[in-house]
Amino acid sequence: MKQQDADRKSRLADAAIEVLGHDGVRALTHRAVDTRAGLPQGTCSYHFPTRNALLTAALERIAELDLQDTEGADLAEVLQRWATSHRTRARFMLMLDPQARRELGEAAARLAGGFVERAEALTGSRQRGRLLIGLIDGLLLDELTRGTVAEAERRERIEAVHRIVTTGQ
Repeated sequence: MKQQDADRKSRLADAAIEVLGHDGVRALTHRAVDTRAGLPQGTCSYHFPTRNALLTAALERIAELDLQDTEGADLAEVLQRWATSHRTRARFMLMLDPQARRELGEAAARLAGGFVERAEALTGSRQRGRLLIGLIDGLLLDELTRGTVAEAERRERIEAVHRIVTTGQ
């Protein structure tokens, strides 16, 4: 694949994430993505000819960027970025929308498995890794639905998650 095509696909996936995060799953169309990306109409449908291809590209890009966020970063910093990101909102919208979830089936399972593997490596246990993912998602969903919490409260929550995951208490 040419570098220009790869860059354009990333740009389109980023635009799709913005549409999802700001306007929701129903607003995600090829035309909306082209407009958000500032590209000529038809560009998105050329690179992602089906809705499934577009949804998958958006979810894969979310996973790629989320994993990049975790590289060498403190958990509180990661949560701060994720809690205030349209990308996190887009991820939850994709995972909570029944139709999008059906369309994403295999891609969603594969990408979620990658996060579980990363969490398993961090915690030393698959069970604790899944628990970590569940608790982090819960914290993020709480902030997205109830509003951002103060930094001190976020740190307390993260410390509680760390205690639960590492000691079981």
